Amino acid sequence: KVGYKFCKINIFSYFFRNEKSQRNKSWKAIFMDMYSDLGRYIQYYATLKKAWDDLEKYLAQHCPRMIGSLKESVQEEDLDAVEAQIGCKLPDDYRCSFRIHNGQKLVVPGLMGSMALSNHYRSEDLLDIDTAAGGFQQRLGLKQCLPLTFCIHTGLSQYMALESVEGRNSYEIFYQCPVRDL
Repeated sequence: KVGYKFCKINIFSYFFRNEKSQRNKSWKAIFMDMYSDLGRYIQYYATLKKAWDDLEKYLAQHCPRMIGSLKESVQEEDLDAVEAQIGCKLPDDYRCSFRIHNGQKLVVPGLMGSMALSNHYRSEDLLDIDTAAGGFQQRLGLKQCLPLTFCIHTGLSQYMALESVEGRNSYEIFYQCPVRDL
């Protein structure tokens, strides 16, 4: 059932995305190409693709300028290179999302939410994979943590722990909380 849903929802979008190279191929050959490219993500792709499509539809109606901030997808080789650079594996659902969109350009409002309270403003952008990799942390308190978002107003990020260290579970997402002396 999952394989069928993956095929049914996405073979046409895959065909149109790669239309020139697919023109003279049978549907079976197109499916084989798609599966060899994205099959690793079969349990995630349909759900994430629908979520991104729904988000784009919503943005088109309510915040069309934000659609222009979404970056094009990345290839497997790009994600593999990031894993080699940071020395940690990325979760497959996270990788799959980057195969659809590579985060967003740093703009306001950010895709991950904005708020204004009195004199405080926060707007979080979804980082592209290269920016996230550049912010990979090895320092105490954030060991093996990858930033997912960035607020240009506060400089704060949401992080994902890529390994179970410093009391965090693998793939746990959190905000860094500074420890203050009481």
